[in-house]
Amino acid sequence: MGASGTTEQDRTAPTAQQQRHPLVQLVVFACVGGLFNVLYAGLYLALRQVWDTQPANAVALVISTLAGTWGHRRISFGVRDTAHTVRHQVLGLALLGFSLAVTAGSLALLEALADDPSQTAEVAVLVAANLGCGLVRFVTFRVAMLPRDVRRRRAAAA
Repeated sequence: MGASGTTEQDRTAPTAQQQRHPLVQLVVFACVGGLFNVLYAGLYLALRQVWDTQPANAVALVISTLAGTWGHRRISFGVRDTAHTVRHQVLGLALLGFSLAVTAGSLALLEALADDPSQTAEVAVLVAANLGCGLVRFVTFRVAMLPRDVRRRRAAAA
C-alpha cells in the first residue's frame, strides 16, 4: 500500500473512460478534439494577422497539439497519473508531423486551385484536413493510452 493509501492494483484499475465502448470513446474524443480545433482555428486566425499561412499553421498546430494531448489523456482516455506523460506528448508531437504534412499539403493545394483564397476557405480546408488526422490520432492514442490489461481483456471478450 502506498503513502496515499492506494495499492498498485488501485492505480492500474481501468477508469470509467477506459472502459467505455470504442464508439462512445470516439464521440468523446471527437468532442474534446473539436474544442481543441476551435483553439487551433483561433490561434491560426490570430497568427495569420502577422504571419503567412504556413508558419501560422505550424505554430497553431504545435500549441493546440500539446494542449490537445493533455486533454485527450485526461478526458478521452481517463489517464490521470503522470506515468507515460512524456511518451504520450512525444507521440502527440510525432502525430503532429503527420498532421502538419496533411494540413500544409491541403493549404498548398487550395492555393494552387484558387487565386488568393479567403481566410474562411483556408480555415474550412484546415478543419477538414484535421478531421481526417483526428481519426488517425484516435486510433493511435487509443492503443497507446489504454493499459495493456484492458486491451487484452477486450481482445479476449471479442
